[in-house]
Amino acid sequence: MKLRKILIPVHLWIGILSGVVVIVLGLTGCVLVFVDEIKPLVYADRMEVSSVSGVQLPLQDMMHKAQDIWGKEKQVSALEIYNDPGKTWHFRAYQEDNNDGKWYWNEKKYYESLFMDPYTGKLVFHEQSEFEFFRVILYLHWSLLLKTELGQPVVGVVTLLFVISLLTGLYLWWPKNKKARRVRFSFKWKDSTGLKRKNYDLHNVLGFYVFGLGLVIALTGMIWAFPVLDRGLQYLLNSGEGTAKKAMEPVVQSFPEKPGDSSLNFILTDIKKRYPKAEAYQFYFPNDSSSNVMVLARYERALKSVNARYDMISGQLMQTETFEEKNNGEKFSDMNYGIHTGSILGLPGKILAFLVSLISASLPITGFLIWYNKKRGKRK
Repeated sequence: MKLRKILIPVHLWIGILSGVVVIVLGLTGCVLVFVDEIKPLVYADRMEVSSVSGVQLPLQDMMHKAQDIWGKEKQVSALEIYNDPGKTWHFRAYQEDNNDGKWYWNEKKYYESLFMDPYTGKLVFHEQSEFEFFRVILYLHWSLLLKTELGQPVVGVVTLLFVISLLTGLYLWWPKNKKARRVRFSFKWKDSTGLKRKNYDLHNVLGFYVFGLGLVIALTGMIWAFPVLDRGLQYLLNSGEGTAKKAMEPVVQSFPEKPGDSSLNFILTDIKKRYPKAEAYQFYFPNDSSSNVMVLARYERALKSVNARYDMISGQLMQTETFEEKNNGEKFSDMNYGIHTGSILGLPGKILAFLVSLISASLPITGFLIWYNKKRGKRK
């Protein structure tokens, strides 16, 4: 009984202190769960070509056209090519910035995207990606639009408070006897049931049903917010062997017949040949003097994706890395995003994550109303 008296104010004040941020994280999480399904619909004008006709231009030619648009001051940093011939090619240019600003916009000098038609080489859309709607939603969820080093600890602490709130809430909710259990697991509403009672039930019943998955989503989010958790977990999963990244397996391959300027064309042809069923191929170009380019053959099921390292001068495939080749710690890190968003279970998992995020966002609201109604009742 004494513990209950202690936990009631603890649960209340945790909810009041963290409530607004929990609402923000929950609602933005709802959007981000289905971002891959929403984007192609709302951005069809930039992601789809007007006509699929002829042969796609060589990658090297498309690189030159993109670079001509940006000029010498902004280098192509990344490129995404969908296997779907009806999609545009997505070029990115970004550069980090370490200024004294506090907002997430201060982390990069620039971040722009070009959506280009691979059949004509024409620009379809020029995007200022730092202000793109879904990226703003992502960073609102990631760091409350603050710089990562400032916002992530805040998000992590609030997420920890949410975990404590779930645990204390479960203890306070737990029925004392069989009679209490009959009314705790479902809504027993009648025509005469008042709004206060309905709000109370929404907070308690829904809170109970999201408890387990809410903990999973919160804890996987904390792994990003506190890198020390990620390192510690990897250390444990690797049986104390540390988190040193295992070198990718070298691949022996002959050089292309026409190295040099045509090597990027060869690399694209080669990665498509090796992984013809990949959803997309993502190129990450070096920002230094290195001649290596990292290419991700991305599958809809993320754990099937393959990392490949090519030499841009020769076109030679140097190394590859699959999920199966990683150590246990790296495997869990790769799985963390899928667990957090529910995508590891496919569409059913995403729907569950959406509902849990939505209900989690509602808990501070219904909890505040319970407290407010009690406080107002005492005044009368």
